[in-house]
Amino acid sequence: MKRLMALLAVLLLSSLWLFAADEPLQPGSVIEKGIASWYTTDKSESLTANGEIFDPNVLSAAHKSLKFGTIVRVTNLANGKSVDVRINDRGPYVDGRIIDLTPAAAKQIDMLNSGISSVDLTLIFEPEVPESKYNRAGDTGWYQIQVGAYSSLLTAYAQYDRLLNAGLKPYAEQLPDSQAVRLTVRWVPAYQLDRTMKALSALGFAEKNVLKKSEVNPYR
Repeated sequence: MKRLMALLAVLLLSSLWLFAADEPLQPGSVIEKGIASWYTTDKSESLTANGEIFDPNVLSAAHKSLKFGTIVRVTNLANGKSVDVRINDRGPYVDGRIIDLTPAAAKQIDMLNSGISSVDLTLIFEPEVPESKYNRAGDTGWYQIQVGAYSSLLTAYAQYDRLLNAGLKPYAEQLPDSQAVRLTVRWVPAYQLDRTMKALSALGFAEKNVLKKSEVNPYR
């Protein structure tokens, strides 16, 4: 037991340095291809997902995972026209669609009448810290995912080892006033969240049983 406690202590001290920098998105590279659509609202002062007031006359857009404040160039593959938009909302939630533009942005690439168009997205700028008025899970641009708390040190170590061998970044901490050990997967950038959740699912950690929280930027 003393040996196991010593081993766990090493894990607690060393896990902060176990993560390696993920490959960042590269400005100037095409990061996605698919269908663009456009959206608007009839309500005055409707809020976007990052807490701003929706404005149909600005060049902005909704994307499922890019950091708020990211600027992408949307190129209409039917006519070659492009527009640079800033991501400040989430969506679209229709299969095959990758970005929702404001009416002003859709007009720039001549897809206002058609409603949808095949496009590609080129990264122009990605902020270090997402531009959001909230601090919900992912609004910092990073996630930590709590996968469980274990009263057995042997079980905690076995699960830690499984996560590590799967290429994830596990972190172990002893709960206050308790012998239980909490395991989290940390330092997950938003664009790798889906891949991380699939890896956890393959290990038997169902998404409904994990807790996703905002994480601090480890590179600041």
